Amino acid sequence: MLLGITNMPGGCGFGNRFLYYYNLRQEAHKRGWSYFSVPWNGHNLFEGNMLGSYMPGAPYQNFPFCLGEKLYDYDGISTREVFKLKNPPQVQNGVCAIHFRGTDFHQWNPDSILDSKYYLESIEEVKDSASGFILFTDDQQLPSYQKVLAFIKDEKLSYLTGDNMADRNYYMKDFSIMSECDYIISSPSTFGIAAGLIGKHKKIIHSKKWVLDRVSREDKFWVDLHAGGNEDYSLWRLV
Repeated sequence: MLLGITNMPGGCGFGNRFLYYYNLRQEAHKRGWSYFSVPWNGHNLFEGNMLGSYMPGAPYQNFPFCLGEKLYDYDGISTREVFKLKNPPQVQNGVCAIHFRGTDFHQWNPDSILDSKYYLESIEEVKDSASGFILFTDDQQLPSYQKVLAFIKDEKLSYLTGDNMADRNYYMKDFSIMSECDYIISSPSTFGIAAGLIGKHKKIIHSKKWVLDRVSREDKFWVDLHAGGNEDYSLWRLV
């Protein structure tokens, strides 16, 4: 039997495409079925036959759209088995990625735009052991990003910025670098979560305020993560 993604929803960002595709692979593995997918922007970052195989006219079952709510339902195949970068970047040991998300979050859920207090307290958690920081954002005017950048400069901490936004595919480079960091101070974005699922096994920090709020709303991904996650993605600290 064959399970497939026949359409990647419009407006679906990289992190959402990543999770939808991974859920397909997990479900196909669970059933012992073959899989296929339409091409999606970003699939060619990874090794292997990401699109599977579909012969025109062959019977198949369409895999419905789903995201983090399915991530922990079954982990028979590791994220790191499915997603192996063709060209993993060389990142110094001990580097901490910091991910900020703005843009569409202003309309989707302003509460998911985390304040600078969370980021500054998270930096305090790791600054004695981290070798440096890399700041990633899709919104360089975000107040929290600006405050954290100013703090890092004032403290004379080693840092870089993943601000390659002149290139419309900048996010692929940012994602690849994030995946090879040892720490991630993360956000509620599926982009940051996806980077935490591949490459190095990381020490991952999330906002305590955000996670407990989502748990109280019975948001399944955050409930499962708060309960322990799995070997691919778990919490190191809530801050």
